[in-house]
Amino acid sequence: MSTISGIGILFTVLIYALALYIAYLVITVAVRHGIDNSEVGKMLKKKHREKSNTKDDLDEN
Repeated sequence: MSTISGIGILFTVLIYALALYIAYLVITVAVRHGIDNSEVGKMLKKKHREKSNTKDDLDEN
């Protein structure tokens, strides 16, 4: 029987962590792209731009 050495286990864990990180990046980009291109996302962007263009009460002093 062959056993996995310590270096093999470490390498396997690193590959697994890298795969999870890449999956996280792909899912994050896909969700952001999907939300930004949806009708709801467009409305939220427009609402946020309108809100950020208004002056705050602190600016009136």
